[in-house]
Amino acid sequence: MIFVDTSFFFAAVEPGDRSHAEAMALSRKISGERLITTNLVMGETWTLMRYRSGFQTAVRFLDSLEMSDSIEIEQIHSKLETESFGWLRVHDEREYSFVDATSFAFMREHRITEALAFDGDFTAAGFVELRA
Repeated sequence: MIFVDTSFFFAAVEPGDRSHAEAMALSRKISGERLITTNLVMGETWTLMRYRSGFQTAVRFLDSLEMSDSIEIEQIHSKLETESFGWLRVHDEREYSFVDATSFAFMREHRITEALAFDGDFTAAGFVELRA
C-alpha cells in the first residue's frame, strides 16, 4: 500500500509543476498498486488546486478521486488528530503542517512506509518518498 500526498496529486494534475514529469513517470510505474490517502489530504489538495489551477481543475480532481477504483480515501479519526498535535509539539526541525502530521500518524497506524510525495517532509519524518 502506498500513501498519496497533496504534493503528488498537484504535480500529477498541473503541467507547470516542477515535479509533473516525475509524477507522470511514477504514475506509470505504480500502476496496479493499492493507493490510499485521507480526507484531510483531499481537502488540502482541493484548496491548493483551487487557488493555483482554478475551480474547474479542483472540481475535476475531486470527481476523479471519488470515481477512482485505484485509490482509497480514509477518514482521520480523533485519536490520530490528538496524536498529530502531540507530534507537532516536539518536531520543530521542519515546518510541518497539521495535514502532514496526520498523514504520518495514519501511515504509522497502518504500517505504511512508502509515499507518493515531492516536498521532502515524508523523507524527513522517516518514510520513503518513491521516485520513478
